Amino acid sequence: MGTVITQLFPPSPTFTESNIQSQVGKVFIVTGGNSGVGLEVVKILYSKGGTVYMAGRSADKINTEIASIKLMHPGDTGTLKSLIIDLSDLTTILPCVSSFLAQESRLDVLFNNAGVSRGGNTSVQGHELRMATNCLGPFLFTKLLLPVLLRTAKSSFEASVRVVFTSSSIFEMVGPPGGLSLAELVPGHFSDDMNRQYSASKAGNWFLASELDKRLRKDGIVCVAQSPGTLKTKGWDGVAWPARTFASIFMHPPKFGAYTTLWAGLSQDVKLEDGGRFGIPWGRWHPSPKKEVLASMKTKEEGGTGLAGDFWAWCEQQTNEYA
Repeated sequence: MGTVITQLFPPSPTFTESNIQSQVGKVFIVTGGNSGVGLEVVKILYSKGGTVYMAGRSADKINTEIASIKLMHPGDTGTLKSLIIDLSDLTTILPCVSSFLAQESRLDVLFNNAGVSRGGNTSVQGHELRMATNCLGPFLFTKLLLPVLLRTAKSSFEASVRVVFTSSSIFEMVGPPGGLSLAELVPGHFSDDMNRQYSASKAGNWFLASELDKRLRKDGIVCVAQSPGTLKTKGWDGVAWPARTFASIFMHPPKFGAYTTLWAGLSQDVKLEDGGRFGIPWGRWHPSPKKEVLASMKTKEEGGTGLAGDFWAWCEQQTNEYA
């Protein structure tokens, strides 16, 4: 309970705009970058001179936000570009990556920020919608961007190239034992509880960061998961008003969530050996994650359950034909 409370009432942020050096010459992708936390991340990276790709479903919404940022911050020296992607539809992932690679030869940080908590039941390919959007889409997106991430890491300082998955503390309160249930990923066996579905996808985000760390740490790339915090964003749209009213007690401005996200992606305090860890608001490591979730990220040989590895294999199987 104490770890939940410290996330609901975090100490003041210690990593803000003032801690971020010039990002001139660096390239970033922020999925869901046209709203909420993602938009705040984009604004800060742009203000520091970075080349920032705002990735989302709607070209009109992205272009509107780009124009607004440039109008409100005429003195900023960064570059803003758009990428069209629908993470719930696996057929859109490869064209998006191809569009990016046609324009860039490096990628310093991939912020897998976009996600859904509510809405319909299934994706275009028939997967549970939250699992499709929050895990399968980002998994394939990251996989297809690995060559450019690896190439960038070869000419960059160790641990400066990163992949940041956006998770949530919800899996510490609700959800299947161990984080997620592979049985509940089978069509026809989806849980009827939307919170359970969302929780499983957020545990899945941490699993992906952990498994990716096992594969990329040797190449000097940091892969972590982080919970940006309880924030005043559109993610609460559709939630019953009593629950939304109660949660408002703990809500903070989206910019605070951006501080957590940017800490995970840019802070020099995040080292290579921190790969696979879980960050909490507003830029700290989780002090005591649930033991059963930690066990999921260990192999059976290491005394764990191997669930994260099995989930990675499932993601591979479900996305291979779209790679």
